[in-house]
Amino acid sequence: MAAPAWADQAFALVHGEDGDARRQAVEDWKRRHVDPEWADFALTVCSETCSWPEVVAAIQESAPFGAGARTVIIPAADHLFTRAKDLPPAVKGLMEKPPAGVNLLLVAWTTLPAAPGKALGAKPWTDWTKAGRILKVGVLDPADIPPFIEAEARRLGLALQGAAATLLAQRQGGHPGLLKRALEVLDLLAEDRRVTEAMVDQVTFRLAEQKAFAWSGAWQKGDSAGALRALRSALEDGDEPLMLLGQARREVDRLLKLAEAEAAGLKGNDVLGALGLSPRQAFLLDGYRNALGKLKLSGLKALLGRLNQCERDLKGMALSRSEAPLLNLTLALCRAWAR
Repeated sequence: MAAPAWADQAFALVHGEDGDARRQAVEDWKRRHVDPEWADFALTVCSETCSWPEVVAAIQESAPFGAGARTVIIPAADHLFTRAKDLPPAVKGLMEKPPAGVNLLLVAWTTLPAAPGKALGAKPWTDWTKAGRILKVGVLDPADIPPFIEAEARRLGLALQGAAATLLAQRQGGHPGLLKRALEVLDLLAEDRRVTEAMVDQVTFRLAEQKAFAWSGAWQKGDSAGALRALRSALEDGDEPLMLLGQARREVDRLLKLAEAEAAGLKGNDVLGALGLSPRQAFLLDGYRNALGKLKLSGLKALLGRLNQCERDLKGMALSRSEAPLLNLTLALCRAWAR
């Protein structure tokens, strides 16, 4: 007998960075397991910061008579999978032998590692994988990128010419969201439905690094509205938040190096060299000096702390899965660089 499809599984987990596919998977699962007429009584959506005891309590709560199965959704479960050994015995028992009459969906916004010692590399998650209860919607494996591009191109009625597909894969990587949006832009450009390498080069250059530079360029001007618009555009297009964070870290790192250079009494080109800048980039020094003059060492230390906290959140060490850390960091950077 064939194993049921993922959405048919009463106890299931979806994880990965592809927001579009993740949302679609959740909706597919809900249509299969949640009766809209009884949703107010039989469906529990836990908070983003819920703990395993809260999950167990929600599962064990009885559904009203006539409501059918009780359904529990954990909308941001990343923090529940930090270490396999942290799984409480009561939870492990429920996951190994799911109770009848209960539906549970765990949603993780990042790809959960399956290495030894990690959550998915230990029981009961290995059994869940074998049973088809776990759906990954993260970055595509290298071998899966070309078929994905070809399938999306066919769906849009596009003919990829020459090495266009290869160039698109090289520029956008394996992130489904980026690939889809690049092809959607190409769909608008390709009036004759043929996509050339030159068109891919034009589109991917604009969609990739330029958004990160637009974001950093806005907050370096103190333009909070422009920086927030650029951030929203990048996140909606599926850009990797850590790429944006790396851009911010490079600029804050230059402030630290400037403080060290000034403390050491460096002048002229020596200061540029300490910051990793060429003489042609000397015009950037005024912006860094202005920011450092406003922040002082105490403010620079606080900004670095905010940057590190944002990185911890993006890497899944914090409980919240919202966009608030990047939004707060953007405003802090705007205030630091505002003239």
